[in-house]
Amino acid sequence: MPALSAEELQANNPTSLTTRVLLVEDQSLVRAGMKTMLHMVEPGLQIIEAGDYDDALRQLAQTPIDFVLLDIDLRSAKSGLDLLAHVRQQGLPVKVIMLSASDDRETVLHCLASGASGYIAKSSGDESVFVEALSTVLHDGVFLPASILAAGDHGLPTERPPAPKSLADYALSPRMTEVLYYLCQGMPNKGIARQMGISEGTVRKTYVSELLRHFKVTRRTELIIEVSRLGLRVPRPAPLTQA
Repeated sequence: MPALSAEELQANNPTSLTTRVLLVEDQSLVRAGMKTMLHMVEPGLQIIEAGDYDDALRQLAQTPIDFVLLDIDLRSAKSGLDLLAHVRQQGLPVKVIMLSASDDRETVLHCLASGASGYIAKSSGDESVFVEALSTVLHDGVFLPASILAAGDHGLPTERPPAPKSLADYALSPRMTEVLYYLCQGMPNKGIARQMGISEGTVRKTYVSELLRHFKVTRRTELIIEVSRLGLRVPRPAPLTQA
């Protein structure tokens, strides 16, 4: 039987070709367990493994990546936070979800401020919670620990909504929704501007300021927390097609 072409493979199973996860974890047994849970959530994922900072850099240079699941403590000279800084400095359009045994507020906030797209505590002790967290981040949501989502914290609204809202309730334009996606991805204004082909000033003054007003927050970190708290799913922008 002849081998399928790349186009035929993508038609049969688009997820396997379009969603690539880089799993960065220094412990091989932990990586194996997480890989199993990832395939429980999305069987067609392409999962690339890395055991340290340098290995992760090589993988990022060789393969287009959509998500990075990144352990903070890589037990080496370079930590997960160093890799997060590299990803954001290079303007790579990937979602970086931090993994840690700790879920203290200061660590979570520091990761968000540094450009993380979410944060999963490995110490939840409940596999179903971890699987739910993976499902959330892989399907356009933002997952954060409960310790960071308490109403009234960090300038967020004091009244919780009765139920998670849909993004459609906010009546955002397609361009506003695209900017929100990139903000939740952890990208800085400069990276968003480059991705959308507009000026950095337009991103900051027009789109970001309007999104902060929409969600009644004052900072980007608060916006990401609010998106997670509301359970909103922000869809990935459709790829540009050439005429």
